[in-house]
Amino acid sequence: MKLVKTGILPLDTQLGGGMPAGSVVSVFEEPGAGADVLSYHFTVEGAKQGENVFYLATDDSSEEIREYINLYFDLDEAVWENITLLSLNTSVLSEEGEKDAKDFLKKTIYDPIGGIKTILSHEEFERVVFNNFTYFLVNYPIEDVISLIDVLSNYAKKNQSVVMLLVTKGMFDSRTETTLKHYSDGVIELTLREVENEVQRRLKVVKFKGILVPKAILRYELTDKGIKMESVMRVL
Repeated sequence: MKLVKTGILPLDTQLGGGMPAGSVVSVFEEPGAGADVLSYHFTVEGAKQGENVFYLATDDSSEEIREYINLYFDLDEAVWENITLLSLNTSVLSEEGEKDAKDFLKKTIYDPIGGIKTILSHEEFERVVFNNFTYFLVNYPIEDVISLIDVLSNYAKKNQSVVMLLVTKGMFDSRTETTLKHYSDGVIELTLREVENEVQRRLKVVKFKGILVPKAILRYELTDKGIKMESVMRVL
């Protein structure tokens, strides 16, 4: 079975080498837990290996995402050539329109789900990131969201890719959250906990098809190099 590395060595070790190819992985985070930084590690790991990566941003401009990634990794232009950035942020459409290499990328902003399906039908990506999938849960009926996940799942299996969906915890009722977890192949939760005089961040793998799910909860910090995760497991 092909495994796709996350770019965070202790996490890959706990997963038995990485995430199974052909998976849709939902990352549920409490605000501030750093799911975006996890997605940067995942993106950069693929791009540095010469893989084709598609990164969809719903809240930030493509230029902002590029700046955020470079803040931690400072990639050279050759690596950026492997990353296709697309923003659905309408406020930056005019300034970004000329920068997009493909015409159908520009049209996606008016019909996000239709545009994404078009992009995926034209391109083969080893890694796909939605930052943030909450956008679709807010703006579309749950039936449309499930249909999109089905498309992403078929795409991942066909291309032996991993699709990562970032989701903000606590914004939806438990039924919606459970539905999304049900249709995902893998589920990871990032949480914050205040302990004495510091904030601790923790990662828990809830489920993963195709591999043994680690029972430990992993602690990590956000640093100038991205996520620094303890290599020793903690069973909490």
